[in-house]
Amino acid sequence: MFPWKKNFPFNQSGQMPDAFKNMNPKNVEDYIQNVMGNVFGEGFPQQFPFQGNMQGNIPQNNKQQQTNQINTELFETNDHIFVKVQASDEQLKNLRIQHSSNQLFILDYPSKGEQKKIVLPTLVKRKGTKASYRNGILEIKLQKNEDLQISEIEITND
Repeated sequence: MFPWKKNFPFNQSGQMPDAFKNMNPKNVEDYIQNVMGNVFGEGFPQQFPFQGNMQGNIPQNNKQQQTNQINTELFETNDHIFVKVQASDEQLKNLRIQHSSNQLFILDYPSKGEQKKIVLPTLVKRKGTKASYRNGILEIKLQKNEDLQISEIEITND
């Protein structure tokens, strides 16, 4: 069992330990951003609705990554997931679109040899995906796949 009466992260007197007092919030934020990027991939801020541009100072090595993330927009309805991508006519000639049940891959985007990976918020069907291009916007429409495998869990009295 978890020691609830221990008052973590505070010591017995109710004071915060010195190790926490001297922490730099910017270092903690950078560490969290790095871990989240490693776990969820480069485009992870797009998958979390409240992530966005909360940090005011973007490190130099992440500025290019941030500008590439601005090119896409993802939203969902009851039946579909829509992904909008800004693309020029020249980019459109080279790019290819692939998807798995939970990820969308845009190959050779934003430039040849690169890949844009987008984690989808729900499972999608293998077939029925459509893509259209108009006025510099590529719109990809994926059909949601309902997960009907529901299991009932029995409650026991211990």
